[in-house]
Amino acid sequence: MRLRASFAAFLLAASPLAALALDPADWPPAPAVQKRMAELQAVIHDPGASAAEREAARNELRRLLKTRADPHPGALPGENVPRAAITPFPSVVKPAVSPVVKVPAPPVAHIDVVVPPKPLIIQNNGAPAIPAPGVAIDPRTGQILHETPGGYVNPRTGEFIPR
Repeated sequence: MRLRASFAAFLLAASPLAALALDPADWPPAPAVQKRMAELQAVIHDPGASAAEREAARNELRRLLKTRADPHPGALPGENVPRAAITPFPSVVKPAVSPVVKVPAPPVAHIDVVVPPKPLIIQNNGAPAIPAPGVAIDPRTGQILHETPGGYVNPRTGEFIPR
């Protein structure tokens, strides 16, 4: 019984607060206020505006959005007035732009990195097999030729092959 009485007392105490919460919102604002809101939004979106100017514009826009003003002075108290939508607030942060890498045209000099071939390693002693200077291989027979001032000599046959 006590619980029921305390709940009833709570409802009676909360009813004036509920009546205040049901007041209709006064929207849209007057045309002069709407014009000022658009100017403030332009300042907020302007990349040339300083941080202090943008913050001041945000604060004034917040204040204008929270104020209650009579949007239609000639309208009757119970008359249904259409509401106007405001433009949504876009993102302030601009996404990062990846830099464009320009490749020079083909006639410009450039450097090609060429990896030298790995030397052949002799398994018995671990030394690299470096070809001796002045030695060539005959493409016809596959035999080793020794270099001379005018060409190559095949040591097996004694044949001279000019350069």
